[in-house]
Amino acid sequence: MSASHPATRFFSGSAILSLILALGVLTIGGCPSVPPDGNGGGTTEKIFGGAETCMACHAENHSDWSATRHAGAMDTLAGIGQDANESCVGCHSVGFGSGGFTSVAATPELAGVQCENCHGAGAAHAADPGNLELRPVINMSASLCGECHNDAHHPTFEEWSLSKHGSALEGLISSGFAQDTCLECHSQDYRYAIERQAEGDMDIVVPTTETASLSLECATCHSSHGGVDQEHQLLKPIASLCGECHTQGEEALPGNTPHHPQLEMLLGTGAVQEDGSALDKTHTHSTLAATDEGQACAQCHVVSHEVEDPNEGNPNVTGHTFNPFDPEITTHQADQYTGCTMCHGTAETADALRTVLQGDVVSRLAALAPYFDVEDALYIDPAGLDEADALLLANAKFNYQFVGADGSSGVHNPTNARAALDVAESIVATLSGS
Repeated sequence: MSASHPATRFFSGSAILSLILALGVLTIGGCPSVPPDGNGGGTTEKIFGGAETCMACHAENHSDWSATRHAGAMDTLAGIGQDANESCVGCHSVGFGSGGFTSVAATPELAGVQCENCHGAGAAHAADPGNLELRPVINMSASLCGECHNDAHHPTFEEWSLSKHGSALEGLISSGFAQDTCLECHSQDYRYAIERQAEGDMDIVVPTTETASLSLECATCHSSHGGVDQEHQLLKPIASLCGECHTQGEEALPGNTPHHPQLEMLLGTGAVQEDGSALDKTHTHSTLAATDEGQACAQCHVVSHEVEDPNEGNPNVTGHTFNPFDPEITTHQADQYTGCTMCHGTAETADALRTVLQGDVVSRLAALAPYFDVEDALYIDPAGLDEADALLLANAKFNYQFVGADGSSGVHNPTNARAALDVAESIVATLSGS
């Protein structure tokens, strides 16, 4: 997926009016007129107003943005002596090469990543705020962020494109089991619409599985304007953020099928004992998500790696594939996985432990599978059991599915995974007479 240079992207015209009205982007009225003087180069029409112009109407957003790294993006370049490097300046200023930023001396008001980098040139809107066709739009697509967060130095967009987050909506739709409620964890435009409704905007159109267009984009996890207390402009503490979707929820009970139970597996909950009561098996890994402090899931799933001379064949790694163990992802992964080394010493030691653990869990799951496969000779038919044994079988099947649905083959919580399989194996052995 390619992305154009941010300086060449502008939003206006009646073609987007319906979207503007639906999203209710930016406040109408009250914005001051923009002076007719040009931006640095002596032009007669000002294209970019700069963040200070936007502040007159959007003071809260401006205040939040001012504390972000975006606001100081030009200072970052200056700190490494690259603030005059044209190959860098375009992503650290507003409208470079398109009637906007020319230099810190000439156009200081357009230095840094500002409102118009994401919302498009806004001087015309500020001069005529009542004109709906001139109102900037909200673009929550990851491709917008990818216009700058790309290439070998910071390939965040490329990595996201390889991730399951990037294909969450596509995967849901192609599954054949898509329901509108699933979009809460598979579609950013659905999440945004639901949030707007919760804030009182009952006119916004909530997408369906037929109309949703965005997967889990950057804005699903990161606050565009800032105004949050988390690093990297994350919307919530990492454990809470990931746990919003990576949880099987309270309805996951024997008789139902557990779905993405990563949080429960990690915390040592979720599975059941033979009598159906909760199986509680914490592990050292559980401490990663036990509180809202620290790196939590990101400790292992968002591992960055910088190389000495990044290039297309040897890029930096930002960790946004989110799965360093995925064998299907062969690019944008660190040569040596370091997420486990904080506790396990070396990458080699950690990898050896992982290989043994996953091999054990995968083989045990494979051995249990025939007992729940209606087409297998070992299948245990619940219809042929009395009520008590049918409940036992349901508990065994739930634990089997729970470990499989977690997807880590035991890595999230070896103790919990093995204990859950112990229960399933014991029940199956009893019911099958093996």
